Amino acid sequence: MKDSVVRGRLLQLLYGRRDEGAIAFGHSKEAIPPPEGINRRDWLGAVAQLAEYGLIDWKPTEDRSGRGLLEGFASISEAGIKVIETGCEPPIRIAFDQARRATAAETQQPATPASAAQQAGVIEAMEKVIAAIEQAQVSDQEKKEARSLLRKLLAGRAAAKVLGAGARSLRAKYLAE
Repeated sequence: MKDSVVRGRLLQLLYGRRDEGAIAFGHSKEAIPPPEGINRRDWLGAVAQLAEYGLIDWKPTEDRSGRGLLEGFASISEAGIKVIETGCEPPIRIAFDQARRATAAETQQPATPASAAQQAGVIEAMEKVIAAIEQAQVSDQEKKEARSLLRKLLAGRAAAKVLGAGARSLRAKYLAE
């Protein structure tokens, strides 16, 4: 299978599961296996390529095997979402299965003005909470624990459903590890 097709399948998978947060890839038990017809080497190569071009967010984990195996967690980035939703030109060749692309477009629900306003309000409130944590008169360890809890909250399904891409944006902007 062509690399561009593998990249397209991977990006579409992450787009379809974007509400789940980061998904495990690699050789761990939790890792998503490659779809039928794609070998693991090509699948993980596509992960590396999409991460290199900024179409997915990649958080590597330590390889405990000592064999240099690729392991980590991936989620679709804002740039990847834009490629899927708008059809803009990606920085690397990607071939999409048109039947899968149509399904993704059909399931996408545009935000209504009320929900967009709600999202903006919640994002603003979260930014205030983050600022309050940073200004609090507590130990660095307590601040670190609070940031860790916020990261977990923003990585969850509920935050993704309420905030959409705003959850990922808050994590990247204020809570990057």
